[in-house]
Amino acid sequence: MPSEASSAGTINRGNITYFPVVPGRLEFSSRVRRYILEHRPPVIAVELPSSLDREYSRALERMPRMSVIVIPDPEDEEERATYIPIEPADPFIEALRLAAEIGAEVVFLEPATAERPHIADTYPEPYSIELIGIEPYVEAYRLHPQPRTPEIESHAAAMAWKLQGANPLAPVLAVVSLNMLDALLDAMETPQDEPAPPRTKLFHSAELFNLHPDCLAEVTSEPPYYQRLYEDARERGISPIAVDRP
Repeated sequence: MPSEASSAGTINRGNITYFPVVPGRLEFSSRVRRYILEHRPPVIAVELPSSLDREYSRALERMPRMSVIVIPDPEDEEERATYIPIEPADPFIEALRLAAEIGAEVVFLEPATAERPHIADTYPEPYSIELIGIEPYVEAYRLHPQPRTPEIESHAAAMAWKLQGANPLAPVLAVVSLNMLDALLDAMETPQDEPAPPRTKLFHSAELFNLHPDCLAEVTSEPPYYQRLYEDARERGISPIAVDRP
């Protein structure tokens, strides 16, 4: 693993530090953890929907036991429900856990709507940052940006509006997906209006469930084995957390 500062890969704009991540990958979760522990930002913004803050809060209380947020489809067809696993090695979950531990204010950036635009989530192998470092990884990704649609720009504008409402006098850490980073940075260049109320009123029917150990491998981003290694290292206070892969 290359020697790198805790701020490697971040982008600073005024009082806001943007930390781009690949969702669900422990290599990024480890680096988010290291940054927060070293800098202890008083405000932590995460690219998660504000309408699910209650479910996330309850799921965090259960950690390290893993949970899943289930959002039924509007027609109550269970097989078409959306499943959001709450897993230790996810960088957004790590940011929320540490925010609670250090007493930081949390800002949920995504608007309260299920109408999230389709955004390509294909990334180069995240483990490569252990070999080349996070900064070259982020720079290489940004050289080939994802195509933008009006829906993506509207989503970024809604996130920017929320971020622009954060404490302007306090250092803010914004943990965002790498595939939304540049759209959000562009939207932050101008003052944004409050987004219109969503046509689909949020995740009012969302429910939180415990995950049975037998189904973990089917729903988690990282295999359960790596989730356990990450959580064990976390409980021992290790930072940064490095996990070898075959």
